[in-house]
Amino acid sequence: MRVRRALSAALRASRPPSHSANMSPRIPESDRPVPFANPFAPPPPAPMTGAEREIRRLVAERGHIPFRDFMRLALYHPDGYYPRRRRIGADGDYFTSPTVHSAFGALIAVQIQAMWRALGRPSPFWIIEPGAGGGDLARDVAAFCQTRMPDFARAVRYVAIDRSPPSSARVRSSGVSWIKSDRLPLRGVAGCVVSNELLDAFPVHRFAIQNCDPLEIHVGFSPDGSFSETLRAPSSPAIRERLSRLPFALPDGFRGEVNPEIGAWTASAAAALERGFVITIDYGGEADEIYAPRRSRGTFQTHYRHVAGSSPYQRIGRQDMTAHVDFTELIERGASAGLRPVFLTSQAEFLTSLGVREMERSLRESRADRAETRASVRALRQLTQPDGLGGFRVLVQDKDSGITSSADIAPSAIDRP
Repeated sequence: MRVRRALSAALRASRPPSHSANMSPRIPESDRPVPFANPFAPPPPAPMTGAEREIRRLVAERGHIPFRDFMRLALYHPDGYYPRRRRIGADGDYFTSPTVHSAFGALIAVQIQAMWRALGRPSPFWIIEPGAGGGDLARDVAAFCQTRMPDFARAVRYVAIDRSPPSSARVRSSGVSWIKSDRLPLRGVAGCVVSNELLDAFPVHRFAIQNCDPLEIHVGFSPDGSFSETLRAPSSPAIRERLSRLPFALPDGFRGEVNPEIGAWTASAAAALERGFVITIDYGGEADEIYAPRRSRGTFQTHYRHVAGSSPYQRIGRQDMTAHVDFTELIERGASAGLRPVFLTSQAEFLTSLGVREMERSLRESRADRAETRASVRALRQLTQPDGLGGFRVLVQDKDSGITSSADIAPSAIDRP
C-alpha cells in the first residue's frame, strides 16, 4: 500500500499531449464574396529570424564561417532556436524523458539519494542541473524527494541552470532555485551534477576526410544567395587532435563531427564538486560507434515537429540541431579533470536497475482509472524502448566519493519504488 499511495500521489500519469481548441472561422465584415484559399499552395515564407540575419551578415563579411559558428548562432542567438522557439512534447519538435512521464525524475531521485548515502549523508547536498530547460526534471526530482524521501529532501539544495530559464511561476516555485547562465557557477560542493540531453546540443565542428586528412566544413553562399558548404583547412586544432587519438584511421569520404566543448564541460563539472558524482544522460556512444563505417555521413541531424532531417539550412533558428555524444571523449576528458568513470550503460538498463519494472507492476495492480493506468504503463515502456529513449547512454562519474565500485551506489530494495 505504501508504494501504491506514493505512485498515485507522485506519479499519477504521463503528461498528456495538449491539443489546441478548435477555432471557428472568422466571418468577413464585408458581404463581398471571399475566394477560397488554394489548399495546394505552398505556405508563405516565414520571416527571417534574427539568427539567420546575423549568420548572413557574417558570411557576407568574411566569405565563409565554420559550421560550428553557424550552429552556435542558429541555436543560441537571442533570436535563435533555444532562447525563442524551443518546443518540447507532443506539440513541439521532440520528446525528452522528463516530458514522457514523471517516473523518470522519480527514478533519478532514487539514484541520487543512494549517492548521497554513499557520501555519508552530507548537508547541504547540492543537485546541480545545467541545461534544465523547462524544469520538468527538476520539478519531478524535487517533488519525489519531498513526498518519499523526507530526510534526503531536508539536505537537498536543487539548482537548475539554463541560459533561458522558464518564467512560469508554477515551475519556478517548486523548491528549485534557478540561475540564468550557460556556465556552472558553483564551486567545491558536495553533490551531484545531472544533465539530460545537454551535450548533444553543443555546437560541433563538422569534417570530411580527404586524402587521409580532415578538412572542415565551412558555410558560404551560392551564386543565388542560398547557403552552400565548402571544405577548408580546420579552423581549430580540436579536429585533428580528437581524430589523432582514435585507434583507427577514417577512410576518405568519411564525414563526422568533433565536439570541442566536452573538455571545458568536464572541467567545469569537476570544479563544481569537492566530492560527488556526475550523471550524464544523452544519445551517442563510444568512439568506435560514433566513427563506425555505418556512420560515414556523420551523426548530425535536425529536429522539427518530430521529424528528423539532415539539412541545417532550412528553418534557421526554428529547428533543433544535434549531434551524437562521443562518450569515449567524455570519459577521457573527465579523467583528466579528476572524474573517474563508475559505469556507462543504456537508459533502459539504468532505469530497470532503479525499479521501473516494479513501477509498471504496481500501476497495473492499482485501482486507478484504467485509461490513466494504460497511458502511464505505455509511457514507462517508452522510457526503456531500446530503439528509442531506452537506447540513450547513461554515464556516471565520481570525484573523491570514496566508493570502490558501482555496487556502492546501487539503491537498496527499500528505496526502489
